Amino acid sequence: MERIGKHPRLATLAASMLVIGVLYLAKGVLIPFALAILVSFLLAPLVLRLQRWHCSRVVAVVTALLLVFIASSAASWLVVEQVREVTASLSEYRLNIQDKIATLRGAVAKPLQTALKTVMALGAELAPVVESRAEAPTIQTVNVAAPARGPFEVLRDALAPTIDVLMTAAMALLFAFMMLLRRDDLGDRLIRMVGHGNVLVTTRALEEASRKVSSYLWRLLLLNGLHGMVVGIGLTCIGVPNALLWGLLAALLRFIPYVGPLIAATFPVLAALATSPGWSQPLLAVGLFVLLELISNNLLEPWIYGTGTGISPLAILASTLFWTWIWGPVGLVLSTPLTVCLVVMAKYVPQLQFLHFLFGNAPGLSPPERLYQRLIAGDQDQAWLVLRPELDQKALHEVYDSVVLPALSMAEYDRQRGALDEEADTRIEEAMKLLIEEAGELRPGSDVRSHSAEGPELGGSLRVLILPARGTADALAASMLRQVLEHDGAQVEVSSIASVSGESLDLLDGAVDIVCISAMPPSQIMHVRYLCKRIAGRLPGLPIVAGLWTLEPETRSTPDRLPMLASVHVVASLGEARIQVRQLAEARRTRHEAGLALAVGGLRQETASRSRS
Repeated sequence: MERIGKHPRLATLAASMLVIGVLYLAKGVLIPFALAILVSFLLAPLVLRLQRWHCSRVVAVVTALLLVFIASSAASWLVVEQVREVTASLSEYRLNIQDKIATLRGAVAKPLQTALKTVMALGAELAPVVESRAEAPTIQTVNVAAPARGPFEVLRDALAPTIDVLMTAAMALLFAFMMLLRRDDLGDRLIRMVGHGNVLVTTRALEEASRKVSSYLWRLLLLNGLHGMVVGIGLTCIGVPNALLWGLLAALLRFIPYVGPLIAATFPVLAALATSPGWSQPLLAVGLFVLLELISNNLLEPWIYGTGTGISPLAILASTLFWTWIWGPVGLVLSTPLTVCLVVMAKYVPQLQFLHFLFGNAPGLSPPERLYQRLIAGDQDQAWLVLRPELDQKALHEVYDSVVLPALSMAEYDRQRGALDEEADTRIEEAMKLLIEEAGELRPGSDVRSHSAEGPELGGSLRVLILPARGTADALAASMLRQVLEHDGAQVEVSSIASVSGESLDLLDGAVDIVCISAMPPSQIMHVRYLCKRIAGRLPGLPIVAGLWTLEPETRSTPDRLPMLASVHVVASLGEARIQVRQLAEARRTRHEAGLALAVGGLRQETASRSRS
C-alpha cells in the first residue's frame, strides 16, 4: 500500500482494474441501475414539463413511466403479432426459397464442385503410395443418453430468458421511479459524496452530463423513429410483406451501434428473397437500406446530433467494445450514454483528465500548438491547412494574434533555451515567412472591407516605420504588422535595427508619422526600453507604439520598466497596435485640421485688418 501511495499512476491503474472487476461481477445489479439512469435522463425533461403544468412530482413521474410502459407494451405486442404472422407464412414461401437456393446452387455450387474435384484429383496423383497396413480393430461407439426432463424443467428453461428480461425491466422501472421521485435529494447527496466541498464544479458536471445525455437520447429517439417510419413506408412501396414489423425492428435495432443497422437490414432482405418470384424486390430492399444509411450518416446525424454528445468516433467505438465485453448486449445499447457521462465527469475530475482529452471531441492540440508542431515537423502543407480555416472565419490580424504569434512565441522560447538546433530554426523561419506571405495575399480584399466597417481608413498619407527589436521572430512579427497596417491604407516600411543611429534618426524627422517597435517575448525588455529612449530623445514629438506581442495580462506589469513617456504606447497584440495607430492617426488628423483652421483664421484676421486700414 505504501508503494502504491508513492506512485499515483500505479494507484490509478489499480483503482481502474478494481472498478472493471466490480462492473463485471456485479452486472446483475448494475445493469438495471444503469438502465434506470438512462430512463431517468430520458424522462427528466418530460417530468419537468408536467410539473410546469401544475402536476405534482408523483403524478408527473407516474404519468411519464406509464407512457413508457404503454409504448413498450404496444411495441412488444406489434412485434409478437407480426412475428407470429411471419412464422405462419413460412410454409407458403418454402417453394420459392427452394427455387432460389437451387438457382444459387447452379450458379455457385457447380463451379465450386468442379474446382474441388480437380484439386482432389491432383492431390491423389501427387500423394505417395502408402503400404497396406493391418486392419485396425473395430471400435464401437457408445452413446450416453441424458435422462428425460420433466415438463416443468422444459417450461422453466423455455421461459428463463423471458423472465430475466422482465425482471431486469421491472427493476429498472422501479429504480427509475425512485430516481425521478427523489431527483433533487439524490443530486444533493451525490454532490456531498463526490464533490468534497466543491459544490460549484460538481453541480456543473452533473448538469452538463444530464443535459448532454438527455439531448443525445431524445435526438437518437427522433432519428431512429424517422428511420423506422421511412423503412416501413419504403418496404410497403416495394411490396415486402410485414413492412410494419421490419420498420419497427429497424427503429429499435438502431439503438445498437454498428451491429444494429446491419441486423435490421438482414431480415427484410431475407423476407423479400422468400416472397418475391424474382430478384428485383430483394435488390430494391438492399438499395433502400444503403440509401437510408448514406443519408442518415452523412446528413441527418450531423444535423440532428451536431456536437451534442461531446465524444469522438474513436471513443464511441472503444466504448462499444468495452461495454459489450463487460455487460453483453445490454452494454452495447448503453455504451454511448455511459461514455458521455464518463467523459463529462473526467472534464471536472483532475485524476480523469486523460479520459477527457482521449475520448472527447475537442482537438488534442490548440491551433497555435498544431501550427508549431507542423512547422517543427517540416510539413508546410499541413501548417497551411491549420491556418486556412482560421483565415476563412476571422480577420487577418485576429488569425495572427490567436494562432501565428503564439506559435512564433513557442518557437522563440525553445530557441532561446537551446531546444531548437540551427537547422530546425532556419526551417521554421523559412516556412513562417511563406505562410505570412500566403496569408497576406489571401485576405487583402475582405480585410479592407471589414476594417472600413470599423472606422475610416488610415489613408495613404500616414507614414509608419516598424523597427524589429532584435531577432528573427521580431522581424516576422513586424511583417505581420506591416500587412495589417497596409490593409488599413497606411504607408508602411520595415527597417532593421542596424539603421537606428543618430544620423538615421535625424533623417526620420518629418519623414515618419509613427514608429512601431516589434518585440517577441521572451526578448529582453531592456532593449525595447533603449530604443524608446533613443527615439524619444532625438524626436520628442514622434509617437511610439511598443509591441510586446503575446504578453499575458497577468504579466503586463513588465512594461512599467519602459520609459514613462507620453509618446510611448505599449500594446500586446496586432489588434491593439492597429487600434492604437488608428487613434494616433485620428489625433494627428485632428491637430492638422485644427492647425489649418487656426491658420485660416489668422489669415482672415490679417486680411480684415488690412482692408480696414
